[in-house]
Amino acid sequence: MEKKQIFCGICSTGCPMDVYVEDGKVVSVEGRVENGKSRGLCSKGAASKQYLYNEERILYPMKRVGERGSGEFERISWEEAYDLIVENLNRVKEQYGAKSVVFYAGYPKWYRPALLRFANAFESPNFCTESSTCFQASDLAWKSVYGNGICFPDLAHTKTLLLWTSNLFHSNTPMGKMYRSLKERGVKIIAVDPRNTVTVKEADIHLKITPGTDGALALAMAHVIIEENLYDKEFVEKYVHGFEEYKNYVRKFPPEKVQEITGADADLIREAARLYAGNKPSGIQFSVSTIVHHINGFQNYRAVFCLIALTGNYDIEGGNRSRPGPTSPCNEFGKVIRYNEEEAIGEKDFPVWFDLPCQEAQCTRLADYILEEDPYPLKAVFAMGLNHRMWPQPEHLQKALGTLDFYVNTELFWSDSSKMADLVLPACTTFEREEVKALRGGMFALNQRAVEPVGEAKNDIEIIIELARRMQLKDKVLTGGYESYMNYILEPSGLTLEDLRSHPAGMRGKVIFPPRERTYEDEPFHTLSGKVEFSSLVLEKYKESRGYDPLPVYKDFREQDQVDRKEYPLILNTGARKPQFFHARMYRLPWLSGLETNPMVEIHPDDGKTYGIADGDPVKVTSPAGEMQGTAVYSITGNPGVVYIYHGNKKGEANNLIDRNYLDPYTGFPGYKSYFCKIEKQAEVTGNAVSTEI
Repeated sequence: MEKKQIFCGICSTGCPMDVYVEDGKVVSVEGRVENGKSRGLCSKGAASKQYLYNEERILYPMKRVGERGSGEFERISWEEAYDLIVENLNRVKEQYGAKSVVFYAGYPKWYRPALLRFANAFESPNFCTESSTCFQASDLAWKSVYGNGICFPDLAHTKTLLLWTSNLFHSNTPMGKMYRSLKERGVKIIAVDPRNTVTVKEADIHLKITPGTDGALALAMAHVIIEENLYDKEFVEKYVHGFEEYKNYVRKFPPEKVQEITGADADLIREAARLYAGNKPSGIQFSVSTIVHHINGFQNYRAVFCLIALTGNYDIEGGNRSRPGPTSPCNEFGKVIRYNEEEAIGEKDFPVWFDLPCQEAQCTRLADYILEEDPYPLKAVFAMGLNHRMWPQPEHLQKALGTLDFYVNTELFWSDSSKMADLVLPACTTFEREEVKALRGGMFALNQRAVEPVGEAKNDIEIIIELARRMQLKDKVLTGGYESYMNYILEPSGLTLEDLRSHPAGMRGKVIFPPRERTYEDEPFHTLSGKVEFSSLVLEKYKESRGYDPLPVYKDFREQDQVDRKEYPLILNTGARKPQFFHARMYRLPWLSGLETNPMVEIHPDDGKTYGIADGDPVKVTSPAGEMQGTAVYSITGNPGVVYIYHGNKKGEANNLIDRNYLDPYTGFPGYKSYFCKIEKQAEVTGNAVSTEI
């Protein structure tokens, strides 16, 4: 038996793993053993052998021979597959123009920079990713205030941590040890979360809010900080644009009023504001998407981010510190940008994406753009890891994909989205490929290939490189082959692939950019004003034409008139993290899917009594967009009036309940975590009753 060292690729955390291989097959896995101790694995990582050898793995290039969606495919060679792609993409380009081809990166994310290079070389402006409903809205909200990339907290030196809707033990398990160490050294923790999560239990103060009211809470904290002169006057006077307007606006949000809006106790709001502003340095730890999954999410996050500058906790030791220089392969995404100047999809609807700017197009309305041929015909989609369950009312996208001239998906599994394709290509898992990994502390390592790929699966980037070669596309990085590409992204660190191969445990980069502080003293903020913008000049451009507010204005999602609240009295929240699931992928793993045989519909016991539903009863959940069936589960973690359902389950897809037009007007993000529904007891669970209005 041989032991190999790899990094788990199921979620984006990338935990180190020891893999035991016998006769060319993985027989067991465990957390990386260091100094005689295993780092352990989460439930997803522990089940990763079922991920690698899943019966739904795509093994060979497969060409559709039946009707779209029928699942009828025949095996072809890689030569035939490449020829089909080259022929069809070039045909669409010649007939309609390069912009009529969409390049889409789903999950995993490691090949995104290469696919962006491919799209650029093909001359299409339409490179887009699953970040159209995941991370980009958070990044844009940050850029609208600070101009540069998001600054995460310096946990090693902070004295107060404001944990804003980030359930670390479920969403970023390796951070749990660091989080616990904060308590041990006396760090004060404030947790903002609609639920009593395992992470929240460690907090000194829990501000338990109604989902989607984060912005009001942030403005109330600002109200207290300014009212009691706890803000950093020197920083604000020198480096903040729009403070007076902001100051006048937050006066409208005293804690007593915000208690009525959010449900959080007014005295606790004051206590939290004083602690965050007074016990410095303070950092804010936020999730990549939780807050922006509301139709007011962009402005809510802007209100949260303003607290950092208001208290002078920006870019200081222990605060939210700027990132060092380009020492990470992840920064390849920073080296290559979407350069095509033609109009991209989403540009008319969500101009903020392109003004701030972003490296990708906005594809939340991809189905509409395909079906309506607006702003122009979209005839082909070259996708890697596309899963229609990412979109609200996902069957609408399936319908649109079925109308394309050509659609290819590179995937690990036979998802429903893959069954809709004309051509399906088999991709490798992290068990089956080499990949450069950037670790903490300036360390780098090479993910070893533990076993040969199943069937004829290939590395995603090798597929891209081979297609670029056959299409004779011009890109200096893609033309050199896979090893050349990996060496290229390692260049800033001063390391090579050979260095990493000779050091399986990893190496520290030879070129290290030490952490910097107060970078704004040497260079202006990358905003139009050159300062932190509490009042955004980018948003001000669209004040008249689109009604955008330059201040982080709070608009309550419950006050919009699109939904009859008497008919749908409950708030619907989809996607709250569960430790055993990662979007739709884990439902096909027996160990994990067995923990939840039917979709769980979490309700508060008070709501159960109100609607005559007992714990364990079969229920039907209905929204203005559709319905689904599941099993009611009593939970006291959240407040009454909110229903929690995890998404991605084919037996009952929660995203079918979210109207596809229920979007944040700034970013196009769906309101996944604050829509509306009603719940009824059913005679029995049928398992797959779903209806959507399209």
